[in-house]
Amino acid sequence: MRIYYPTKGLRGKPYHSDIINKDLFTFFEGKRPRIIPSAEKLLAVGAFPTCSMDIGENTDSEYVSDKGTFYIPKSIYMGEVAASGWVFDYYFVVLCGDEVELRYLRQEGAWYETVGRDTEVTDPAIIAKMERTLAMLKDANKPVIPESVPISRQALLALFTLMGVTDAEELADKIHAAATKPTECAALAEEFDYEPRTGWHFSLMRLALRDRHRLDWVDWKEAPPEVFASLCELLPPGAKEYLPPWDNEEIYSEYAYPNDVLRDCNPILKERYGLTILMWDEGGDEYMFFVVPVDKVKEAFAAASELNMTLQRVEDLPQETTIKIEY
Repeated sequence: MRIYYPTKGLRGKPYHSDIINKDLFTFFEGKRPRIIPSAEKLLAVGAFPTCSMDIGENTDSEYVSDKGTFYIPKSIYMGEVAASGWVFDYYFVVLCGDEVELRYLRQEGAWYETVGRDTEVTDPAIIAKMERTLAMLKDANKPVIPESVPISRQALLALFTLMGVTDAEELADKIHAAATKPTECAALAEEFDYEPRTGWHFSLMRLALRDRHRLDWVDWKEAPPEVFASLCELLPPGAKEYLPPWDNEEIYSEYAYPNDVLRDCNPILKERYGLTILMWDEGGDEYMFFVVPVDKVKEAFAAASELNMTLQRVEDLPQETTIKIEY
């Protein structure tokens, strides 16, 4: 929900309390992602059953449309159904410069019909209900201090080395720090655009390995040419020429699962390069894979086990479909 002002600036009297103030916006602007409490939790404390915020990059700016030019302020809003037929009562905390104000708006029609129809909120009972809602919203988004997860730096280094990571020592240090000292990893959080949290080291590890073309993942329904391209990124230069042409639509035109592509390529990788594909199973619907030397598979499984990672050989994946390409 968005509130539109005819022009920039306060439309009523500024309001300030311990909860409703400019700092409220500062608190939420630094949160990614923002968590919205469920309607059940909000109703249980006598708050409004819905709430959210409009404080993105398109706010605090003019909006030019065929209906006119309006101003979109930053706002935090809450509301409830007012009548059947998608009619809602919304209450806004609006930021105007360094001050905030409280506005009420009934949504029952096109957005441009609401411009200028908002009114000031002065009812103490409504304001108290707004504050209860905001207290719940702030509590759901309160800072969480990440806990340390003990992992073996040596196991990280061993796995990265087997995967052919050229800066294995440096990367092992980074991922180890992310796991064991997350509160001290501001630089890592900025590098990977992540908020430090318990267990975030696996997410950083995935991104770092993909950036280094040592690991990749695809969706379970990814088209074979895309799966093939992702695999080739992990292989020695020129390896594609020796593999089944899964990217040639003249030869291949039927559907196949990602594991079919990987399973079909694996024997050639073993024979020609001494490499085999391993899968990192995180329990989702993605196929995450990397390659290691055939004679180092046991070492890879041992290092992964120390890191609480679940690995699978590509040939051990369930065969959901059988497709053979002639080329």
